[in-house]
Amino acid sequence: MVYMMKKYVTFCKTLNKVMIALGILCLLFAVILTFIQVVTRNTIQTSFTWAEELTRYVVIYAVYFASGSVIYLDMNARVDIFYNMFSPKIQCILTCIFYLLTAAFLVIMGYYGYVYVARNMTIWCASVHIPWAVPFASLLLGALNMLLQIPAKIYETIQKFFLSQQGGEPT
Repeated sequence: MVYMMKKYVTFCKTLNKVMIALGILCLLFAVILTFIQVVTRNTIQTSFTWAEELTRYVVIYAVYFASGSVIYLDMNARVDIFYNMFSPKIQCILTCIFYLLTAAFLVIMGYYGYVYVARNMTIWCASVHIPWAVPFASLLLGALNMLLQIPAKIYETIQKFFLSQQGGEPT
């Protein structure tokens, strides 16, 4: 079991690198597209009708590409002053509960993301001319990306607690 979880943690680390790279590429594309939009609008008095809408969707995807890394790197919001008042055992329990509640929320988010994707397969965006399902698919992507990180984080939290109790450092 420990070997499998270590492999899973390695998979999550690799996935995070890929997703961060995709997020960076999306943001870079959005910046370039916006720059071209501004230059063409101010120099030749014409603009792309689809650029603003596409930029919005690309930025949304960039956020969801990076969302799993926020979970994995433990950069999510919490009240540390309150959290640090508790013993390491209670902190471990609270962290695991937090991740389980987050997982429940993400399952609901993924379900409704799926519902919106299914409902909007034949409805087209106004200027980009893609199905509305494409922007809504970012909800599914983000939920899946974050859900994949949660087992690794729970494992690492419990491992860190037990190793700290034994006086060792987590691997």
